[in-house]
Amino acid sequence: MKKTLVISLSLILVAILTMSFLFESSVQKEETTEAVIGAELAMNTNEDSIQVVDRSKVLEHELEKINEELNALEEMVEVVHESTIATYYHDKFNGRKTASGKIFNNKELTAAHKTLPFGTKVRVTNLKNDESVIVTITDRGPFIRGRSLDLSKKAFMDITHNRRSGTLNVKIEVLPDNYLDEYNDLYADSEELLLSIDSLNTHTLAL
Repeated sequence: MKKTLVISLSLILVAILTMSFLFESSVQKEETTEAVIGAELAMNTNEDSIQVVDRSKVLEHELEKINEELNALEEMVEVVHESTIATYYHDKFNGRKTASGKIFNNKELTAAHKTLPFGTKVRVTNLKNDESVIVTITDRGPFIRGRSLDLSKKAFMDITHNRRSGTLNVKIEVLPDNYLDEYNDLYADSEELLLSIDSLNTHTLAL
């Protein structure tokens, strides 16, 4: 009887020790698994961060190239008058034929110049407020001493806040062929890149 009791107690002790060992092993295994997963997540996060930084550098480099192209395009602009006087057409000229053969409309962005070829794109900047407008030369004039450009009323009013004035002190620049198309394309590309860079920066903060 005593022998049987001793054997039973021994078996129970072995069972307890075995269960304790299995439990500790299970806990250690879980802790090891969590550590591995944590390390993998940290590694993936670091890799994601590196990829984001690399991508951001690529986008910033592309943006620099676009800025260089914009500067190169701007260098092709020819200054005709650093400072001169511009006026605008009276409404009585609406519907009349211009020297180029086109019908004048005071609501369009056009202008008259004494010598510039018809169809020339000209950027006119109000030197008082630095606001600009781009017009097309369609007519000859003005024929008043000291004045270099007759703007359509729309073009004139687009760059002035003083609607009572009939003259403006302006800078006149001739734009190269396809300037507007190239500028608009480059500007659109730069806006898209800026949005992409901002998105990447937001993603980096989230990491």
